[in-house]
Amino acid sequence: MCGIVGVYDRVGSVDELAELLRQMCGTIVHRGPDDEGAVIHGRTGLAMRRLSIIDVEGGHQPIANEDGSITVVFNGEIYNYGAVRQQLRIQGHDFKTRTDTEVIVHAYEEYGVDCVRHFNGIFAFALWDAKKERLLVARDRMGTKPLYFVRGHRGLAFASEIKALLTLPEVTRHLDMDAAGQFFRLGFVPAPRTLFRGIEKLPAGWRLIAESGRIRTERYWDLEFHTDSSLGFHESGAHLRKLLREAVVDQMVSDVPIGAFLSGGVDSTAVVAFMQQATDRRVRTYSIGFDAQHSYHNEAPYAEAAARALGTDHRTLIVRPQVADLMPWLIEKLDEPLTDTSFILTYLVSELARQEVKVALSGVGGDELFGGYRRYFAPLMHRSVAWLPSAWRRVTGALAERWLRADRGTTTGNLARYGKAWVRTLHLPLSEQYVNLLSVLSADTVGALLKPYRRNGDPGDLLISYFHEARAQSPLDRLAYVDVKGPLSESLLLLTDKMGMATSLEVRVPFLDNRVVDFVSRCPSRYRVRGFGLKRLLKFALKGVVPDFVLARSKRGFGGPMGTWLKQDLRPLVSQLLDPGRLRQSGLFDPACVSRILAAHDAGWEDYTEAIMAMLVFEIWRERFKVVIA
Repeated sequence: MCGIVGVYDRVGSVDELAELLRQMCGTIVHRGPDDEGAVIHGRTGLAMRRLSIIDVEGGHQPIANEDGSITVVFNGEIYNYGAVRQQLRIQGHDFKTRTDTEVIVHAYEEYGVDCVRHFNGIFAFALWDAKKERLLVARDRMGTKPLYFVRGHRGLAFASEIKALLTLPEVTRHLDMDAAGQFFRLGFVPAPRTLFRGIEKLPAGWRLIAESGRIRTERYWDLEFHTDSSLGFHESGAHLRKLLREAVVDQMVSDVPIGAFLSGGVDSTAVVAFMQQATDRRVRTYSIGFDAQHSYHNEAPYAEAAARALGTDHRTLIVRPQVADLMPWLIEKLDEPLTDTSFILTYLVSELARQEVKVALSGVGGDELFGGYRRYFAPLMHRSVAWLPSAWRRVTGALAERWLRADRGTTTGNLARYGKAWVRTLHLPLSEQYVNLLSVLSADTVGALLKPYRRNGDPGDLLISYFHEARAQSPLDRLAYVDVKGPLSESLLLLTDKMGMATSLEVRVPFLDNRVVDFVSRCPSRYRVRGFGLKRLLKFALKGVVPDFVLARSKRGFGGPMGTWLKQDLRPLVSQLLDPGRLRQSGLFDPACVSRILAAHDAGWEDYTEAIMAMLVFEIWRERFKVVIA
């Protein structure tokens, strides 16, 4: 696992380009504290920081082919590198190392820019072909590894993290106001935008090709649903179990100590169970918890019970409100703010794991792939009221919403929170309803909150377009496509990578293995969700692998009592950063709108945890990165 940077078509001496690359790498040392390397060919330069995982001694980067004409820097892991390497040997390629990095070079020699289609893994890499004067930059299918770039009159520059690009003299720190609208609507900024004007994000499953002074980006893979009606439910469960076991075993390959995150939920427990079956040693597992005051959010007892049942070597960290003091530093590592508060918890469990291991497996992606969120009831709910006139649904929803209180800190309050989200969207088409269920704030509220923002449509329109673009017949498959293209790749996987890397820990995600994703995309959607049954196929596949008490647990997200903390322990921070006088001075937020949001949250009529977090982390980010609002 590493961090990569580079420039293309940039004027300067070798010494000037070397210094530029050195400065860029200096901002991402945490991604690769073990080693660094660089290479310069004319106006193109590649560099990296390395976290040594495979072939620790022989895997120094950049790595080149036999005659040195093709060079690569690589961030990630390619799990099928052994099979690809064997095939390339048969085709006449010679290898100098045992690393998966070298496979990229020779696969490019054999397959050209389509080499990316042969890799099963998590990656962002940059490859320079000196003979063709071509730069190839690519990001993995699901977007587990991040990749940013800028292009302009001084050529192209790219990096694993935005902060590396901010070292370039031509890159400004101006806020992209349209991206800000997306952030406060969705809680993240979808690719290709970022909150920095002019800095782009390469979307998941895309590649960038630069040659002859021209730069183009193109998609090389997309999630497609081709339902195979011949697949029986029991047969599919058995095959899924086999694929998951293979994915976990393949992702356990490492020359350094390895462990796993364990929350006690279905996904993480499944990963750990397959790991424990594959080794005669006790797997090291890690979880976090909260004190008795916040028992609703405390998953530590479930994780500890699962650890005992599986026989792992387990560690637990109890988290307290003072963790908010870490937010400025963590947001710096994120590059951009996120409203998903699990970024804090992910950092803490990564820090705990990093004391003993260098690699950790995670259950991230299981909910999106197998239908684990309650919002996947949307098609069923939508069908159940579709016969009613739209106007009646609107009025009924407004009346019901007015009487429901919301508080994610209690069981009844959390159910009411879901209820309010449902009833206020009853009159909308399914695509718009779903984006509203995902959203932090309504489009109207975003327009009222951001004073300089000139609303042009719904800031969530990109996600709505994903629903209609999806190559799928089933509404549920379309919702899964929205999640994969949006919150999974641009929020959950992003925070997992960056919070792991902040501690120099590599986090792997077996549920998103190519084989698993491709198989699930062929299974009928009713195998995943039917009626009010979530994760049907996965739970069936895991019988006898995961303890029954884990399979019987109701869904509980990986989060903390942030809503309660914002009303109590963190209230001074809220008062400081969202002070009306301070907001008027910055000129971004409308103080009256902010006051209404805080009052509704405090009274318990709305759960605005994510909205308040959005404003807090945005203000911290704005100050930390000295962002210009103009």
